[in-house]
Amino acid sequence: MRSYSEWRIALALAALVVRVMGCPTVCQCIGRVRVSVYCDFKGLEEIPPNIPLETTHLYLMGNKLKKVGPEFFRGNVRNSDGTFSTDQAPLSQLKVIRLDLNPIAIVNEHAFNSAPSLQLIYLPFDVKIQRQAFAEMKNDKLTFDGFTRVPQHPLEDPQFVAFSKYH
Repeated sequence: MRSYSEWRIALALAALVVRVMGCPTVCQCIGRVRVSVYCDFKGLEEIPPNIPLETTHLYLMGNKLKKVGPEFFRGNVRNSDGTFSTDQAPLSQLKVIRLDLNPIAIVNEHAFNSAPSLQLIYLPFDVKIQRQAFAEMKNDKLTFDGFTRVPQHPLEDPQFVAFSKYH
């Protein structure tokens, strides 16, 4: 049986590993291979630094984000010692992003180019989407650059719109 001080040491080491592995200080990260990053309802005006490159799900709803651009979907590269460099790389494993409940007025052209694996995007309902926002993910001309608007269910929140690559 472990003593109280051993548990405290183990918990402190676990917290240190999370910091070294990288997670924005205002967010909570869960997982190692497939990382979910929860930065919802934090009052953020921009995407926090140190988003892990392994992120597959990014939750940013309920913040103060006003626009979406390609710079949003880049993470800092981790050095061999576990610290982050200033070099950035695309969040190429990102599959789901929640941006609803933000005062986003516009999604800029090429906004999602750094996240070619995106499959589901939640946006505020009244957002303006520039023509080439989903350019890198284009599948066919019958859908919105390869994305189809997810039909709203009567029990869902009418404050956001979702787009999916899957029909």
